[in-house]
Amino acid sequence: MPALTVKAVTKALSEYVRPDEDIVAKLNLVMPRIYAMGMWRDLLYDWNIETTNKYFSLPEHADSLLGALVNDYPAEAQAQWHDYRIAGYAKEGPSPIFGVVDDGFHPIKEDLLTGDTDDYQIEVRPVSPNTLLPSEGEVTFVGELRSGATVEETLLLKGETEKRTASVTITSATQISFADLHEDVDVVAIHMNGGDDIVLARVRGDGVSRYRRFRFENSSGSVKTARLLLKRAWRPVLTQKDVLHLGNLNAIKHGLLGMLAEDNADLERAQYHWTICRQLLNEELDATRGAAKPKLSLKPAGNYTGIPNLL
Repeated sequence: MPALTVKAVTKALSEYVRPDEDIVAKLNLVMPRIYAMGMWRDLLYDWNIETTNKYFSLPEHADSLLGALVNDYPAEAQAQWHDYRIAGYAKEGPSPIFGVVDDGFHPIKEDLLTGDTDDYQIEVRPVSPNTLLPSEGEVTFVGELRSGATVEETLLLKGETEKRTASVTITSATQISFADLHEDVDVVAIHMNGGDDIVLARVRGDGVSRYRRFRFENSSGSVKTARLLLKRAWRPVLTQKDVLHLGNLNAIKHGLLGMLAEDNADLERAQYHWTICRQLLNEELDATRGAAKPKLSLKPAGNYTGIPNLL
């Protein structure tokens, strides 16, 4: 079973948490460590993005990029320091031969337009199938006016159909923070002069929005499709209905016991439990790969060619 709900994990493993502790809170400490240990089953998935920009942002549920196809052609990913060490910073995006280049983390998915008529207000909207915002929680937005001054506004959510900032309009967004949101909400920039609205972030729980970006060549501004192989990010669980994309109960049990041993300053026992946790996940991964296990293949002459006298 590649995924479980928090309710299923609670029913099976609640006895491995002290009675005075909340298993949901413990899972939010243990599971990020387990997610970070490796490319476990059900942590890898495909995602498609269409954009006219010179960059794309990974979705909020992704931790890292493992592979990319841009318009159906493989694109090699380069490290964040690529431009400083190899080719310099290209205004129109990196050369196609360099594929996609890591551009670090940004506070929003997509930058706002910067023309003379591009002014925005910020609005918080519910995410389908919800039609109303959460009955509690808040979203704080920090941006810049056309004059260059900084503006900050906090939107208190009270179950409305939407919530918009005051009449002041902004031209850039520098930070979106949020607290006490028990459901996903979209933070959207509303174009005040008839242009397209831009979804800046999808947020939930407590924190600050951060999006990993990758740049690629798109000087023409045409629509490009990026098909991505991603590793899931751990998204903090809040309710019993939330999903854990890692269904190995035995591994989770040892993670909980390892955390308990650390709390009791028993580092030797903690190391034992974390080692068993990793071993169980590796065994599960090896068992589920089947015929898709990695193989070493040396082809000096390339594909579909033969090498005389060499088997």
